[in-house]
Amino acid sequence: MRTLPDVTLQYPEPWFQVPVEPGADLDSWAVEHAERIVRDAATAEPEVARTFRGTVKGIAKELRARAEGFQNRNLTAAFFCVPPGLAGSDVSLELMIIYPDEGGPEPSLELFTDLCVTRELGEPDVQQLDLPFGPAVRIRQNYLGEKTNWFGGRPVLNSLIYGVRPPGQTDLVSVTALWTDAGISDVIEDWTDEMLRTLRFAHQATPPD
Repeated sequence: MRTLPDVTLQYPEPWFQVPVEPGADLDSWAVEHAERIVRDAATAEPEVARTFRGTVKGIAKELRARAEGFQNRNLTAAFFCVPPGLAGSDVSLELMIIYPDEGGPEPSLELFTDLCVTRELGEPDVQQLDLPFGPAVRIRQNYLGEKTNWFGGRPVLNSLIYGVRPPGQTDLVSVTALWTDAGISDVIEDWTDEMLRTLRFAHQATPPD
């Protein structure tokens, strides 16, 4: 069994962390965050509070169902984002450590890019860049998700994918943000870029502000 490196990610409100370990108490976690979402909406600006229709029971049910999908996937961390005034959201971010196969080559950013890129809905935007904790590739692309019901079409998934190579590590860090509302793309991209600049590993110092 491999021991996961100490990887942390700072995140702004309205993001919050999802328990991904098997056996986590999702019921208590979902109710806690549902109560906070309802409480925050009630004390928000009047135009937000008036239009909010969420309930603790309904929000907790949705959060729990979504969190269940993250368990047993070997994720290191996962996060949800519920923007102020909304009773639900499909915005998520997943962080995973990719290990080299036994006897195989180390996972490279080039191979990561080849495996992640899709041209299903056009040409992706691929950028090479240096983050405070290592070289990285940034992939912004859209693709079709699974059908949500028998008669409906496949939703368009917006994605922002990062692959990061920590210096001195044989492993690679993968971070993926997903959402469906194209109208919030600029905000989600800005948040994700900001979060990636805070990525930290145990053997490295905290990046400067």
